[in-house]
Amino acid sequence: MTDFPDISKKAKASLGTAAAQAALSENDALDKTMKGLVSGMKLAVDRAMSFRQRATKEGGLYNSNILEAVPHFRFTEAEGAELADGGLKGKHNTFIIFGRDRPGSADSGGGASPTTHNGCIDIIAGLSGVQAREIDRPGGEKVLTNKSTELDAARIYITQKAAGPAGIDGREYFNIAPGKNIGHIPNRSAIVVKADSVRIVGREGIKFVTGDVYNGSLGLNIKNKIKGIELIAGNNSADQQPLVKGDDLKFVLDSSLHDMKQLHSSVSTLYNLVVYFILSFVDPTGFAASRLNGALRELPQEFVNLWIQEINYIIHELNYNTEKNPWAAYNFKSRFNTTN
Repeated sequence: MTDFPDISKKAKASLGTAAAQAALSENDALDKTMKGLVSGMKLAVDRAMSFRQRATKEGGLYNSNILEAVPHFRFTEAEGAELADGGLKGKHNTFIIFGRDRPGSADSGGGASPTTHNGCIDIIAGLSGVQAREIDRPGGEKVLTNKSTELDAARIYITQKAAGPAGIDGREYFNIAPGKNIGHIPNRSAIVVKADSVRIVGREGIKFVTGDVYNGSLGLNIKNKIKGIELIAGNNSADQQPLVKGDDLKFVLDSSLHDMKQLHSSVSTLYNLVVYFILSFVDPTGFAASRLNGALRELPQEFVNLWIQEINYIIHELNYNTEKNPWAAYNFKSRFNTTN
């Protein structure tokens, strides 16, 4: 009978080693898991602390930065600008020019003279419009182009002070009609928006406001120098008329209608008197004569009514006609705002 060697010790040793290795592997996995959990928790804490710190630092107080979503614009290769030609120059004939007041050539506007307080920001899309040129002829010299209030396709002109007796309305600027009440205002800050089509859209309303309780751009108090709003079609102010105030006009029209009804009642009574007077000569039944007597009894009261109506018409006219009463309570013509 063959004797087999005793392997119990080796087997036990092998099993012990395997168990130990398994235990070590399990401990390593647990250790890695714990390290991962701790690392994740630390990362979350760090991120939370970072967010709190950023929220504290960028909370928006006193015009500081504030945490908010800022979209990433999906731009194309055609978009972008570079610092060139006195400001920001886009790739397709667009400019934002920072300088001194200059609506056209270098010798135009307040910037042509050695005076201060003439800062200007000029935003132009389409310098010279369809007449834009880079060179004077094929293979020729580079063309240096001036601004032009007439040729530039679309423009927002912001100036600290528009020079000249007509200011921003002058010929070297935008050549705008004086209007009826506002006229030309020289040497004042101004903003002009000019393009083929201009739209102003306010989702919850638009307010056009003139006047201010504060000082103007030159430091002069303008509290009591209120100017109106003028709607000038065709840049022609020859037929500017005051705009109408609806509530006051309604009162005047309602009063006129009331007086007309009173007058109609008096005329109707007098008309009946004349008709029954004529019929009384030919009516054998005596009905017309009876009605004539009734109309005659009403006649004195109608004379009183007509006199009261005449007084009402005089008062009514004084309520709205400023030519006869400068303090007319229901003058429905605007003191400030006009249109053509």
